[in-house]
Amino acid sequence: MVQGALRGAVRLLCVAGLVVAAHSALPRIPGRTAAGKIVQGSAWRTRTESAADSEKVAAVDAASRPSSVNCSWRYFTQKLDHFNEGATAAGNATFQQRYCVYEGFTQGPPTVILFYTGNESPVEEYVNNTGLMWTLGPKYNALLVFAEHRYEGKSFPDLESLPSCMSYCTSQQALADFATLIRGLKAEYATPNAAVIAFGGSYGGMLSAWFRIKYPNVVAGAIAASAPIWGLPLTHPSPDDYAVAISRGVSAAGGATDTCFDNLAAAFVLLHQAGKSAGGRTMLSKAFRTCSPLQSSEDVDDFLSWAQDPWFTLAEGNYPFPSTYITYSVGPGYFPLPAWPMRHACSLGLNDDLGVQFTGNRSDNRYTVSLDGLSATVDWDEATGSGTPGPQVGKLAAALASAVDVWYNVSGTLTCNDHATTDPLTGSQPPEASAICGKGQETLTASWEGVCCNEALHMSNTMARGLGRDFFWPPNRPRGFNMSAAIEDDGRYGCRQGSTDQQGYPATADPWSTQLDDAYGGLQIDAASNIVFSNGLLDPWSSGGVLCNLSSTLTAVVLPLGAHHLDLMWPTSNDPPDAVAAREAEEAAIDDWITEHHARAADARCGRR
Repeated sequence: MVQGALRGAVRLLCVAGLVVAAHSALPRIPGRTAAGKIVQGSAWRTRTESAADSEKVAAVDAASRPSSVNCSWRYFTQKLDHFNEGATAAGNATFQQRYCVYEGFTQGPPTVILFYTGNESPVEEYVNNTGLMWTLGPKYNALLVFAEHRYEGKSFPDLESLPSCMSYCTSQQALADFATLIRGLKAEYATPNAAVIAFGGSYGGMLSAWFRIKYPNVVAGAIAASAPIWGLPLTHPSPDDYAVAISRGVSAAGGATDTCFDNLAAAFVLLHQAGKSAGGRTMLSKAFRTCSPLQSSEDVDDFLSWAQDPWFTLAEGNYPFPSTYITYSVGPGYFPLPAWPMRHACSLGLNDDLGVQFTGNRSDNRYTVSLDGLSATVDWDEATGSGTPGPQVGKLAAALASAVDVWYNVSGTLTCNDHATTDPLTGSQPPEASAICGKGQETLTASWEGVCCNEALHMSNTMARGLGRDFFWPPNRPRGFNMSAAIEDDGRYGCRQGSTDQQGYPATADPWSTQLDDAYGGLQIDAASNIVFSNGLLDPWSSGGVLCNLSSTLTAVVLPLGAHHLDLMWPTSNDPPDAVAAREAEEAAIDDWITEHHARAADARCGRR
């Protein structure tokens, strides 16, 4: 079992979380009802989907499981500013928040509401993939509600007429939206004492945890999956733990092979060295299948940098089943990654023993690596070497190219690799930055930029890689770098370069995310209760997660073979035992929360109910 190291006094409060490994039966889902339309997530966080794509997603889902076509789609009038009504430039402005309701499990007024705290994609993304809510719904005769985050999907205010249009896009405003919506739902369904259980994954998991912390009177408990609430600077995360988690997915510990890890670690150094000669660049151009020849060593280094970028998203989507979840959220669209995509990438040549040899201290980036006539000696971010690359070096380059094609060519339509113009996420040209406040400028996942910039959501757990604990090279930080100085250097974290006064973003920097630390407690959350923090150790975001129990009611579930909130996904026969047992643990916690909530609701408070 691998546990996260916590800092300061919190270390004494932190006991081992549950590392899960058991199987359980799955609830049956009733047949489908109603009809609707899917508008799926985005690529480049600005791409809109065609109707044909959306219908294809709906058709696939319709064949096997409930999805957004089962929703009753509704809108709720929300205040644009919950905290300064009438005092802001927007006056008493409102917007329409979209949400999905599913009533198929209810029998009369619902006594349980399962509520998804929508995050940085149109809410259909979460309706279609949060199988845990659908599988638990029948047990509790629950009302299912999936709320869309403000500034997402169809829940945008009128940006054209709105001064400082993006300034209202914050997590705190979003939580107030959720609380207000729940109050309205309880009134609509005449169920004032219904127990509300919040669910969320990733940023949505952060929202779910923060919802319980800030509004314990509204939600009885929260499942906070892959929620990196301890990735902020004042929680002192290790800056390269995310890269260690990525590397786990290409090692034996993650179900791949240690040979794959070693070959990747060698590739970036040796191919850098090979690219210093004209003959080496010719060999690499052929092996990499580049659209145009690599003309210089700088071209080679640019290509190798491009070849390092997709491993983060491959790690997020390292599920035991084919999935479009990550490719739809931040990739080229409705194209499924294969089951266990990192294992698959390794199987395309990186698992082969090519003859790579290491000597020296790899953990300190002082070592020599050699293969088939070529050697390179590394001293942190510098490499010097000698020799001529032989055929095995070409095989290593071809294996690397095939591995990154698992992401870049997930569509199967590319015939060559064009690293100079291809975006690392989508495989396409990045869009021009827009002022966003004009009519028609609403962009998918605009909420992420808004929250990051307005609240300085500085995820410092992803600041460094290549420090000697992962396969990346060269390191992106100098030897012995000062973490505090690096955080300060990030300045207005999350704010797009060229953002305008019209957008209303903060003019001053908060690189330490002090506002968020003050608002939600940072490391000092042990006064809260009824939250399960789940994290998969294959997921780079687990580096900012709560990996151990803080109290009997703030508990951690750790999935050694889990990717990005795998436990929230639809259960499949290919799930590792830890995913099945994680859902069991979460269900048991929800049972307790519901029982506790209803007992308290029936109990008088100083003669009042």
